[in-house]
Amino acid sequence: MRLTIPRKLVLLVATAVLMTMAAMGIQLHSLNNRIWADRQELLVSQVDAARSLVASFAERAKQGEMPEETAKKEAADAVRALRYGNGDYVFLYSYDGVVVSLPDKSTLGKSRWDLRDANGVYIVRDIVTAARNGGGFTRYDYPRSGESVASPKLSYTAPFEPWGWAIGTGVYVDDLHTQLMREIYESVLWLAGILLVLGACAWPIARSISQPLSRITSVMRTLAAGNKTVEVPYAGRNDEVGEMAGAVETFRLAAIEQDRLEAEAKAARQHAEALKAEQEATERAKAEELRAFVADIQTGFERLADGDLTVRMARPVAPEYEEIRGQFNQSIERLEDTIGSVVTAIGTIRSGLDEINTASNDLAHRTEQQAAGLEETTAALTQVSRVVHETAESAGRARNSAETARQNAEKGGQIVGRAIDAMAEIEKSSEEIGKIIGVIDEIAFQTNLLALNAGVEAARAGEAGKGFAVVAQEVRALAQRSAEAAKEIKGLISMSSHQVGQGVELVTASGKSLEEIVAQVAAMSQEVAEIASSAREQAVSLKEVSTAADQMDKVTQQNAAMVEETTAAAQSLANETDQLARLIAQFRTATATAHAAQAERSAWRPASKPATSSQVAPMPKPTKASPARPVVQARTTAATARKPMEDGWEDF
Repeated sequence: MRLTIPRKLVLLVATAVLMTMAAMGIQLHSLNNRIWADRQELLVSQVDAARSLVASFAERAKQGEMPEETAKKEAADAVRALRYGNGDYVFLYSYDGVVVSLPDKSTLGKSRWDLRDANGVYIVRDIVTAARNGGGFTRYDYPRSGESVASPKLSYTAPFEPWGWAIGTGVYVDDLHTQLMREIYESVLWLAGILLVLGACAWPIARSISQPLSRITSVMRTLAAGNKTVEVPYAGRNDEVGEMAGAVETFRLAAIEQDRLEAEAKAARQHAEALKAEQEATERAKAEELRAFVADIQTGFERLADGDLTVRMARPVAPEYEEIRGQFNQSIERLEDTIGSVVTAIGTIRSGLDEINTASNDLAHRTEQQAAGLEETTAALTQVSRVVHETAESAGRARNSAETARQNAEKGGQIVGRAIDAMAEIEKSSEEIGKIIGVIDEIAFQTNLLALNAGVEAARAGEAGKGFAVVAQEVRALAQRSAEAAKEIKGLISMSSHQVGQGVELVTASGKSLEEIVAQVAAMSQEVAEIASSAREQAVSLKEVSTAADQMDKVTQQNAAMVEETTAAAQSLANETDQLARLIAQFRTATATAHAAQAERSAWRPASKPATSSQVAPMPKPTKASPARPVVQARTTAATARKPMEDGWEDF
C-alpha cells in the first residue's frame, strides 16, 4: 500500500491513541492494585491492634494478675467491642473452628468448621488455615447484615499461639469494583475527547502539507519535461514547504544557467576548431622547413663522420634554426683547430717518452739495491727488539713477585699487630677476672662467717635448731669449697697472664723482623722496577727504530713498484700515442697532413722493452719476530743490465 503523507499522519495519530490507551490500561491496573493494597493494609492494621490487645491480657494472666480463663473472657469481650469503618468488626476463632468472639453472642462456643459460601468455599477452615500458616488473606462470599444475597468479602487472619486463637477481620470488596469501573468510565471519556481533538487538528495539518506538496510535485514534473518557464508556488513561505519550493526554484534557475553554458560551450568549440585548422597549416609549413634543415644537418654529419673537417652549412635556413647553423659551423672550425693542436702535441709526447723510459730504467736498478740493504737492517732490528722485549717482561715479572712479597710481609705485620692487641685485651680480661675472683673469695669468707654464726645460734636453740645447724654446716662447706676454687682459678689466671706476657714479647719480636723484611723487599722491588722501566724504554726505542726501518722498507718497495708502473705506463703511453696518431691521420686537415708526412720521414721508434726481470736474492730467514719481505723485482732494459753494479748509492 502506498503511504501518502495524510495516511502517515493518520497512522501517527492512531499510534498516539494506542499508546495513550496502553498508558491508561497500565494506570488502571496500577490503580486496582493500589486500591486492593490499601484495603489489605487496613485489615492487617486492625488485626495487629487486636493481637496487641489480646496479648496484653495474656501477659497479665501470665504475671498472675488474673486467671487465664478470666483473661480469655475479658480479651474476647474487648475484641467484640472493637469497631472500625462502616461497622466492621474483629472476630476470634479457635484452631478447631469454635467461635470465641463475634458480634452475634448466640454463636459463641459453637463450631462453624463446616461453614461454606455459595461457591462451596469453607470459610472458617480457610480462615484458620491462613492463621496457622503465619497469617494470610481469604476471599469468599458472605451476605451483609439484613441481606440474603452474598457479596464478595476479603478477610485477614493472624495467629495467637499462646491461646490457639485465630484473630481476624473482614470487609466487603464489591465497592472496589464499583470504584474501578468509575475510573475506567472517566478514562474512556478522556480518551474520546483526546481523539476528537487529534482528529480536528490532524485533518487541516494534513491538508496544509499534502496540497502544497502535490502542486510542487506537478511543477517538478513540468521542469523534468523541459519547460523551464513554469512558476514555482509557495516559494515565499517560511516553513519546510517554502524551503522545498525554494530548492525547486534553485533547480529551475540552475537548469536555465546550464542551457546558457551549453550554448557558450558550443560557440567555444566552433572557435577552437577554426584555430586548430589555422594552427595545422602553420605547423605543416614549419615541418617542411624543419625537414630541409635536418637534411642539411644530416649531410654535414655524414661528411664529418667520414673525417672531412672542411664541411660547412652555407645555405640559409629558417630564422629559428639560424643560431643552430652558426653553432654547427663554429663547432666544426674549433674541432679542426683542436685536431691540428693534437697532431703537434703527439710529436712532443714521443720525444718526452724516450727520456722517461731511460730515467725509469736507472731508477729501478738503484731502488733494487736500496731494498736489499733495508731488508737486512730490518731483520737485525727485529731480532734485537725481541730480546729486549723478553728482558723487559722478565723484569716486570720479577717486580710483580717482589711487590707481592712486600704486600704479604705488610699483611704479616698487620696480623702481628692485631695479635699483640688481642693479647693485650686477653691480659686486661685476665686482670678483670682476677678482680672478680677476689670478690668471690670475699663473698665465700663472709658466707663462712655467716654459716658459723648460724651454727652458734642453732646450738643455742637446742632441739629446735638442729635442722638449721645442719644447713649452716653445709653452707660453711660450700663457702670453703668456693674459696678454694677461687684460689685455684686465681693461680691459673696469674700463670696465664705470665704466659701472655711472654707471647707478647715473642710477637713483638716477630713484628720487628717482618718490618725489616718489608723494608728490604720494598728496596728490592724499587730496584727491579727501575730495571723493568729501563728495559721498557729500550724496547720502545728499538721498536721506534724498527718501525722507521720498516717504513723505509715499505717506501722503497712502493718506489720500486712505482718505477715499474712508470715504465709500463710510458710504454703504454707510447703505444697509445701511435694509435692516436693513426686515428688523427683519418681527418682531412692541412695540419694533419703535414705532420703525417714529417712522421714518415723521421721513422720514429719507441724505447726497447726490458729484456728480463732480475731478482735480488733474499736475506737469510730471520727469527719468529718479523719475517723477511722478498726484494722487489725491477724491470730493466738490456742497456741498463750491462751497466756495472758498482754505481752504488752515490749515483742514486
